[in-house]
Amino acid sequence: MFDDAIGRTETSEDSIDPVRMAQAAAMFGLGEEGIRHLARDGAPLPPLFHLFFTNNPTDATRLSPDGHEILGRFIPDVTTEGPFHRRMWAAGDMRFEGGITVGEMIRRTSTITGITRKDGSTGPLIFVTVEREITGSGGRVLETRTIVYREKGSVKGGGEAPDSLPLKGEETLSEKGAWRPDHGQLFRFSSLTWNTHRIHYDADHCRQVEGYPDIITHGPFTAMNLALMATGGLTEAAGDALISGGAGRMEDVGQRRLSRFRFRGTQALYVGRRVGLCANEDFTRLEARNHQGQQAMTAEAEFTAG
Repeated sequence: MFDDAIGRTETSEDSIDPVRMAQAAAMFGLGEEGIRHLARDGAPLPPLFHLFFTNNPTDATRLSPDGHEILGRFIPDVTTEGPFHRRMWAAGDMRFEGGITVGEMIRRTSTITGITRKDGSTGPLIFVTVEREITGSGGRVLETRTIVYREKGSVKGGGEAPDSLPLKGEETLSEKGAWRPDHGQLFRFSSLTWNTHRIHYDADHCRQVEGYPDIITHGPFTAMNLALMATGGLTEAAGDALISGGAGRMEDVGQRRLSRFRFRGTQALYVGRRVGLCANEDFTRLEARNHQGQQAMTAEAEFTAG
């Protein structure tokens, strides 16, 4: 299936410019000091912030009804296999080498390495695996991105997806912080990642077309919060603005640099609902839990020695 797409590549170049870094700091509510800290020339790129750069500037005429780029240019048109119109970033595996900093140029090369069809509990699924390499003068990020396509209207039992699924979290993890994504923050994250997927801002589309009860929080945004918690937060100037309960402050776990971060979404998180951010004592195993305390994302963190 789609054998001719395996090995297909695309490239993009970008600069880690201070304006977008300042906008990211503002999104997290870091205040003037935090904005200056993140946006200064030569500042290290925080965990997963590479997601704000090298995104395709897809023209408005190339967008599908759900807001994504029309399939067929890079990712093949999986809808030729059926009504696979519902898209999610299901999992990510990121390795960090060296350090990318504000002000440098970076280059992304993406390669399709796998396309498989499987039967899940909600119906048939198509998984597309994309390997991404983001390289700068000071380091690089190697990322494996797993994208899942589901059939339109394939919500189990029909109708609207449940507000919460009874997925129990790992008992050895405890809550270290919490987060309540609001509409403005999700809008800003969509803008910073140049993501026009309507499930993140259009409630009518979510309910009437996709079958979700409300606007969905971006999976990588949740992953970013877990990664930031694992490494001690963005800046001491953040205080409780990033993550309540103090887990966003560097002094709580110390500054540590990620060498690898893996995550997998297990159910959707919705706007305006509390998200518990959980971890073990050394922050190598993490979870996000929804407003009912049910597991919504699992993650693993590895750190550089020393």
